[in-house]
Amino acid sequence: MPKDTELNIKKLANNEKVFICVYSGRPLEEIKNHLKLPNVTYAGCHGLEVEYPNGKKFMIEMPEELLNKHKQLVEELKEKVVLHGAWVEDKKISVTYRYKGVNDKLKAKLVEDAKSIIKTHGFQIIETPYALEGKPRVNWDKGVGTNMILEKHFGEDWRNTLKKIIYIGDDTTDEDAMKQLFGIAKTFRVSELPNLKTYGNFQLKTPDDVSYVLKWLQSNYEKKKKN
Repeated sequence: MPKDTELNIKKLANNEKVFICVYSGRPLEEIKNHLKLPNVTYAGCHGLEVEYPNGKKFMIEMPEELLNKHKQLVEELKEKVVLHGAWVEDKKISVTYRYKGVNDKLKAKLVEDAKSIIKTHGFQIIETPYALEGKPRVNWDKGVGTNMILEKHFGEDWRNTLKKIIYIGDDTTDEDAMKQLFGIAKTFRVSELPNLKTYGNFQLKTPDDVSYVLKWLQSNYEKKKKN
């Protein structure tokens, strides 16, 4: 995380009127190992694992059958297509096959083999630049998780009681949350892709742009304090 982004998150998180959630497809413990942010809620595995600043946690358990399918998928991907710089990111219920560093001549065959493996295990494929996301066919995504996180913290009427909601994400999985928040929040999709199709209200090109938005928010709160 860029230092400016981290600094502005810490400043915003110290404001008692601001609720900040770091939301990821990665497991909760992995997020916490990377980030040490006080007064911030962490949500891992697309919202299946959540920990609030006071230490309170809740987890939603997936069926054993689904967990076994996921384990088998991860094992087969690692065995057959983790080659030439490609690697597998295990996200507990979903999996990402990353191939950015693979030579162009070898890429097509590896990607097709990975797609075949993911389909064989019954997982849905979402294609992103240099990665394949394998998602289980269950009624859970970042949109469902977003609704649950806000409902548990602010109550069932959060849509009417919250004054401002801002969501910033750089992944295709964040589109589910932006769709859920459409018409309610101001949402930002981070991507340099031209002609990007997104549910986001705005497009930011780089992480530096995210830092700028956070800095702008923080400066607005500072102005209100002075007034």
